[in-house]
Amino acid sequence: MSSPKYKSWKCGLCGEPVIEGQRMVVLGKYGYVHVECFYEYLKKKYPHGIPRDILALSDANEALAYAIVRLKQAQRISDEESGFLLSTRNKIEDLAEEIDVKLSEKLGL
Repeated sequence: MSSPKYKSWKCGLCGEPVIEGQRMVVLGKYGYVHVECFYEYLKKKYPHGIPRDILALSDANEALAYAIVRLKQAQRISDEESGFLLSTRNKIEDLAEEIDVKLSEKLGL
């Protein structure tokens, strides 16, 4: 059995690859960004403290990203429930996209 192929993108902040399954956020003009790079960006942008709404949206984004990764793993091992798991994952991906858009708006991106 061959190993699954993972999508990858270029981090809009550091330029290194962002690989499917890694913690990431999608930000307006920057596109895919490592979570670690994103938090460094926030520290520089808000040296006197990151606004609570941005922290809340970032936390929600990370929770949904984790759920997406786990659902992808569940799909890979599933027999009969793969379609249901895909449908569930798609719903969560839609919610994550909404949060990404809101986060980008709050950041002016």
